[in-house]
Formats: sequence, structure tokens, C-alpha cells
Amino acid sequence: MINITLLLHINDLLSMFTAKAITKTINVVFYLVPEFSMIGFSALVDPLRQANNVSGETFYRWQVVSATGEAVVASNGMSLIADCAIGQEATPDMLIICAGFNPEKDQCKRLQTWLQQHSRRGVWLGSQDTGSYLLAKSGLLNDHRATIHWENLMAFKEVFRRVEVVDELYEIDGRRFTCSGGLAGLDMMLYLIQCQRGHELSLSVSDELIYSHMREGKAPQRMSSALRLGTNNRKLLTVIGAMEDHLEEPLSIPTLAAMVNVSERELERLFSRHLQQSPGRYYRAKRLQRARALLQQTDRQVVDIAMASGFGSAAHFSRAYRQFFSVAPSQDRQPQLRRA
Repeated sequence: MINITLLLHINDLLSMFTAKAITKTINVVFYLVPEFSMIGFSALVDPLRQANNVSGETFYRWQVVSATGEAVVASNGMSLIADCAIGQEATPDMLIICAGFNPEKDQCKRLQTWLQQHSRRGVWLGSQDTGSYLLAKSGLLNDHRATIHWENLMAFKEVFRRVEVVDELYEIDGRRFTCSGGLAGLDMMLYLIQCQRGHELSLSVSDELIYSHMREGKAPQRMSSALRLGTNNRKLLTVIGAMEDHLEEPLSIPTLAAMVNVSERELERLFSRHLQQSPGRYYRAKRLQRARALLQQTDRQVVDIAMASGFGSAAHFSRAYRQFFSVAPSQDRQPQLRRA
């Protein structure tokens, strides 16, 4: 005999991030990883609190879960009390991993089994910041689109080849949803409330949080190059964009100059005027920063990283790296996932 209540519950879950009103209370579990991002967690939970407050309804319930049930210390040094340990939580509709710095320290078979069990039950699994690493490590992002904080995007792509990594604020794919960290979780939860409870409530929550512009998921994580560099010079920005697109196989300075129809000398003047350095020096810094991310976030060999960063030999790479960072590549390999 068909259980009508169960069918209605399943239909509600299927519409979690679609434009279909949900009538049931949504149970959300937040799993906190030591050194999680406090601002990232707050950006996820406060919109749910405000949705209940503004509506006068209990649209959302949530629990905070830690590995042992003990309080968890965030990356800012503050502790947050957990409601229970893994396995003691009420059955969730959604489970969100909140992380920040060094999430790989929390990776273990027990956590992996717990996440996989919830996945088999049809729970929507999400992550904030580097929490995507733990979902991917458990095989739960295979063949899904997902995002992570921009500092970890490159290494995330290298390590998890079956994940379609996107450079976006947040990404929703099937029963998986990931956000890049910081205030991106606020945008994602406002979108969730809009889908589940309507546009008017989402706007009211946004107003209560004094958040005047809800960003779309596909919005870029970082501000534009023009804002970051403090210039609107189109030729300079075009050359910088080309550099960033060709870190593994660097373009020559004459080629870059020809792209924007200027002489090499004029390109040198542009970089000197706006960035106080030569194009060659700027380009090398970009390649070395890529190399450092690969060194600290992957287990690739130094020689492979040298080639992936546009250096012709490991010796040349090592000299440039030591000169720039004051440390040899081989001594700079400790895990350094982003501090949130």
C-alpha cells in the first residue's frame, strides 16, 4: 500500500531548490569542522532564523552537530556549542558542512560513512567554504557541479577530477549544493527561502539583514580586475586577463603587447604607471602564486608543478620560488587550505 505522507515528503524534498512552495518544516543539520568560518556559518543560519521570525511560522529547524558532540572552535578562536555528536541528530532534510581552515584534518571513515548514509536516505547535502573538500573526499560530488573558495579552486580541480568545479558564488546540482564561503551562503539561503517560501518572504529577510542586493549563484566570487587593481585601462586589463588564462604556457611580452596594439615599451609604461612593476615581474608573480597553491594543496611532484606554472625546469622554478617567497618549494608543502 502506498504511503501518501511519505510521497508528499519526497515531493517536498525534490522541490528543495525549485520554484515550488513547501509546506513542511525543513530540518537542517549544520556539521561544524574545527576552524570553521564563523561568518560563513552565520550567513547560513541567520536567514533561516529571520524567515521564522518574519513569517511567525516554524519554517525551519536546525541542529549543530560536531564529530564528538563537544564545542567546536572556529577560525576566529570563538567556540560554538554543538547540540549533539554524529549519529545522534534528528533526521535531516538538509545537511550542510561548514568548514574553513584545514578541513582534511577532519576527514575520517566515520564521517564519510555518515555522509554516505544520509545521501542514500535522499538528504540534500551541501557545504560552505572548504566543506566541499569533505563532500568530494567522500565521493558525494562525483559527476556534480560544485564550487569552493576561490583560493582553493585550482587545487580542487586537480585533486577531484570527477567533480565539475565552477568558479561561482554558489552552485546547486541535483541534491548537492555548495557555496564558496563568506557571505555567499547568505545569497544561497535567500534563494532557498525564495524557492521554498516565496519571493516576498525572501525580500523581507533580506531587508531585516540589511542586505540590499541578493546576488545570483553564477556571480563571480571575486571583485573585477578593474576594482582589484584600481584601474579601468582596457588595454592593461586585457593583457592581465590573457596572462591569467596562460599560466601554464606563458605568452611572450611581445605577443601580449601585440594583442592590444601597443609597443613593448608602451606596455612597460602601462604596467609601471598602474601597477608599479614590469609586465614580466607581474606575470612571474602570478605563475608563482599558482605554483604555491598547487604545492600546498596537492601532492603533485615539484617538477610537475614547475611545468604547470610555466617554468622550463625544476631548477629555474626553485630559484624563482625561493627568491619570491624566501623559502624553497620542498619546504613549503605543508597543507595550507584557506584560513576563513
